Amino acid sequence: MKKVFVTLLVGVALLLSGNLYAGNKVYSLNHLKPYPTPIRPKIPANHPVLANIDEETGELSILFNTTINSVNISISQNGVTIESDNTSVVSGQVVVYDLSTYAVGEYTLSVETGGDVITEFSITVEEE
Repeated sequence: MKKVFVTLLVGVALLLSGNLYAGNKVYSLNHLKPYPTPIRPKIPANHPVLANIDEETGELSILFNTTINSVNISISQNGVTIESDNTSVVSGQVVVYDLSTYAVGEYTLSVETGGDVITEFSITVEEE
C-alpha cells in the first residue's frame, strides 16, 4: 500500500513539474511596418522577411525569402539595443532567437539593410 501511494505521488509530481518551470510567460508578435501591396490584386506580394514567435516557448523565427548580403537584425527595448546581429542571409534561411530569458515588457524587432528598414515587429512578453 505504501509503495502504491509513493508511486502515485511521484507520478503526479512528474506530471505537474513541466508547468512549474515553464516561466509562465506569453509571447506575441505584431507587425509594425505594413507589408507591400501586390501590383495586381489576387497576386501574392513577395515579403522579403517573415517572422513568427512560438507563443509558449518564446522562440522567435525570422524567415528570409530573399538573399541579402548585409542585414542587421536588432531587438531593442525603449531605445536600448538588447541583441544586434549583422550577417548575410540566403533565400530560405531561418534565424532563430530564444526570448525565454527576456523580462516582461515591449520589445522592437527591426530588420535593416543598407540603412533602410525592411520590416519592424513589436514583441510583447507578458506574465500568464
